[in-house]
Amino acid sequence: MHEKRVFLSIDQQLSLLKQRGLLINDESRARRYLLTNNYYNIVNGYSKYFQSKPDVYIDGADFDEVCHLYFYDKEMKQILMNAILSAENHLKSVLAHRFAEAYPNQRYAYLDVGCYQEKAILSIVYTISKISWVIKRNRKHSGNPINYYVNKYDDVPMWVLVEFLDFGDIQSIISSLPLRIQNRIAKDMTGFLEDNLELNDLRIPPETLVSFIENIRETRNVCAHGNRLIDFNCRASAKYLNSLHDSAGISSDDERNTVYSVLVSLKCFLSRTEYCVLYNSLRKRTRTLQHRLHSVDINSITQHLGFPTDWQEKPLMEQTNQN
Repeated sequence: MHEKRVFLSIDQQLSLLKQRGLLINDESRARRYLLTNNYYNIVNGYSKYFQSKPDVYIDGADFDEVCHLYFYDKEMKQILMNAILSAENHLKSVLAHRFAEAYPNQRYAYLDVGCYQEKAILSIVYTISKISWVIKRNRKHSGNPINYYVNKYDDVPMWVLVEFLDFGDIQSIISSLPLRIQNRIAKDMTGFLEDNLELNDLRIPPETLVSFIENIRETRNVCAHGNRLIDFNCRASAKYLNSLHDSAGISSDDERNTVYSVLVSLKCFLSRTEYCVLYNSLRKRTRTLQHRLHSVDINSITQHLGFPTDWQEKPLMEQTNQN
C-alpha cells in the first residue's frame, strides 16, 4: 500500500516550511501567495536551491527568495518563448521559399515521400499524415487560406501551409529534406550568424543546423507548457560550431544541451536586433534576481541553466536599427 498524501491547509503549509528552517517575513502575504499560487509549483519546484539537504533550508533563506526565483524562471521562459517564436517565423519563411523553389510545379509536393531523403521516410511519414490532416480540417472552412487555395488551385503552396504547422512539424520537414535543400536553408540562416558575430564567410553544416533546431524545439516546449526551465537539459548535445561556440566560451568538450547553449544557438536564427533584445532582457532579469537573493549566490542559480560564472556582469549588447 502506498502512503496517502495528507491535505495541508495554508497555515499548516507555512508551519511546515518554518519547521524546515525557511524564514517567513510576512505571513499574511505568504498566505495569500500560497493560496493563489500552487504550493507544488512554488515550494516543491524551487525550494531545493535554498536547501542544504532535502527539507532543510540553509541559514537565512526566506520565502520571498523562493518566490523571486519562481518569478525569474517564469520571466525567462516568456522572454525565450518570444525569441523562439521569431526564430520559428524566420525558419518557416526560409523553408517555404526553398521547398517551393525545389518543387515549383508539383502539387502537394510535401505529401510526396519522394521529396524527402530516402533514409528519412520512416521519420517523415507521421509529419506527412499530420499535414494531410491539417489540410482536410481547414479546407472545410470558408475564409480560410487553405480552403481558398484548395478550391481555386487544388493545391496549397508551402508558404501558406507553414503558417498552420508547429515547430515540431517544421523541424521534422527540414531534417528530412534532401541535402541540397538543407544546404540552401543553412546558407540562408548563416546570414543571421554573420551579423550577430560580425564575421564574414561563415558556414553552418546542415546537420549542425538541424541539431540546433531540435534543441530549440525542446526548449520551446518547456516554455510553452510552463515546466521549470532551471535544470532543464535537452536530450542531445548540439553539434559543435567553432565560430559560434568559441565566442561564447563553449568548447568542443563541453555539453551543449543547456539553456545557455540554446541561447547561443539562437544567433543563427535571429536578426542582431532580435538577439540583442533577447540577450539584454535575460541579462536584466538575472541581475534583478541577483539583487533579490541574499542567502545564495546568483551563480549557484545560473549554473543550473548552463550560464558561465558572472555571465550577467558582461556588458549589454549594442542594438542596431536593423531588423
